[in-house]
Amino acid sequence: MFLLKRDVSLNHTGTQNIETKRFLLRKFNKSDVKDIYNNWTSDIEAAKYNAWKVHDSENVTREYLAEWIKLYEKSNYYHWAITNKLTGEVIGSISASNISHRKKYCEVGYTVARKYWNQGIATEVLKELINYLTNVVGFLNIRAFHDIRNKASGRVMEKSGMVYIKRKKQFFLNSNNLIMDCCVYDYIKNINN
Repeated sequence: MFLLKRDVSLNHTGTQNIETKRFLLRKFNKSDVKDIYNNWTSDIEAAKYNAWKVHDSENVTREYLAEWIKLYEKSNYYHWAITNKLTGEVIGSISASNISHRKKYCEVGYTVARKYWNQGIATEVLKELINYLTNVVGFLNIRAFHDIRNKASGRVMEKSGMVYIKRKKQFFLNSNNLIMDCCVYDYIKNINN
């Protein structure tokens, strides 16, 4: 009698279009630079709880954008522009990184322009991303972190089906180069269904 060995590989698709009710998640392109700069990379409030520093010019954003676009050549690079389906405006980003093939694990992070906060956007796109990463790519464990002061991000994670795991002390650098405490959330796919 032979036991079938379960496929343990991930089905890397790269950054493919994903639609939610209100948004299209798609690859960034060069023409997005103004939206990215105006909507979040130049905004100190948007950067407050993140590791990236505020960009002092569109040229800085353009350099980052060129790197993101180049990385799309890799099939295991996952970084989406959150685009309003009605207006075409890029209002944020969402990504998966720190991938472990053996553990089928990744980490997700997101940023939404401040003028669009408290409209359910991050929850809507994170739910759909978790669905994509687990059911299409094959991740079993998706983790997210937030600065302990950013309680709104924790609510987004919970509403998206993630579960609070623990608090980590002095875990990551924020945009002001301060080491911050954070909360850790996990989504673990139920493989029995």
